[in-house]
Amino acid sequence: MVTREPFSLCLQERHLKTSQTQPAIFAVILLTAISCTSFAQAAKATTSFTGDLGYVSATGNTSLTTLSAGDKIVHTDGDWSLTQLGAYVYGKTNAKESANQLRVEGRVDYALHPRFGVFVDGAFERNPFAGFNRRTDENAGVRWKAIVSPDDSLSIDVGGGLTQESDADGTSPSYASARLAANYKHSFSKTAYFQELAEYVPNLQTSGAYRANSESALVAPISSHVGIKMSYSVRYDSRPPTKFGTTDRVLTTGIQISY
Repeated sequence: MVTREPFSLCLQERHLKTSQTQPAIFAVILLTAISCTSFAQAAKATTSFTGDLGYVSATGNTSLTTLSAGDKIVHTDGDWSLTQLGAYVYGKTNAKESANQLRVEGRVDYALHPRFGVFVDGAFERNPFAGFNRRTDENAGVRWKAIVSPDDSLSIDVGGGLTQESDADGTSPSYASARLAANYKHSFSKTAYFQELAEYVPNLQTSGAYRANSESALVAPISSHVGIKMSYSVRYDSRPPTKFGTTDRVLTTGIQISY
């Protein structure tokens, strides 16, 4: 295993000074971390892919179309791990758009210990029906694998970073935020499992302002690579943009493909 000096040097060379370029900074960090993984020498690298797809169409007395799609790619090379996530929900009711939600995320982890590591993370989200046209989060922190067993796992993230928004009410808040997240998974078999994700993101500059998100998912296998997935997500914003509600709930059912 080589030292971490090349990774630090790569980050230092791309350091930017202005606060207006914060999103660009984290984009550079993520790309740099990906390129610098070549310094980590591992016996074997692994890559996994999971794709989700759900579709509903109803006509007659009710005209409804709903599409949900998502993906997760994880590439592990020694102590390094790169994760890419994507999720999209689109819907029409009576020929009028009623949902259009997009979220993409990239994350780089480095294991300092089998149960302890550090990470950098960048995410982009758009949901005009929740009151924001754009939201970006850039975070860094530590990860702890609290439970590691054949059937159960629990990891906890603690960190902080920056959030920038462009809201439907014309405001563009930008603020420092903290982040506490948990990821629990219980496996019934090799391909059947229950997973619970939870996230708490407080605004460090406005008292009482925070976001809380959760997702519960159950996967039942059809074959070794195909399963049926049901998920229920809740996204809560204590201080939503003007004239918008605090809570969004999404229930999806579809096919999951894993390799």
